[in-house]
Amino acid sequence: MSYNEENMIFRSRRAELLRQSALFILAIVLLVFMVTKINSFYSRQNISLIKQSVQRAAVECYSVEGIYPPDIDYLVDNYSLTYNSDRYYIFYETFASNVMPTIEVYERK
Repeated sequence: MSYNEENMIFRSRRAELLRQSALFILAIVLLVFMVTKINSFYSRQNISLIKQSVQRAAVECYSVEGIYPPDIDYLVDNYSLTYNSDRYYIFYETFASNVMPTIEVYERK
């Protein structure tokens, strides 16, 4: 085999290795992107479900007691509301006992 033939084979193998490496890196980047998107989707879903749960518990309290609960702790203690307080923060603001409170859920960072 001549030097030129060996050099062409080496270049061909190196080019193939570079193509495979680039495809592998692209696959990893796409995988990380998809995992991030899926995680973001489920995080938004969890926030929505927690907010709905707090609203339902507040309405249940209003229908049973005639007033909206004064705070989240009241719902946790008396209406079996559960959520991961280490991961989520619930903003709960009451205006009056007969007005639906403002409820917002945020993910802690």
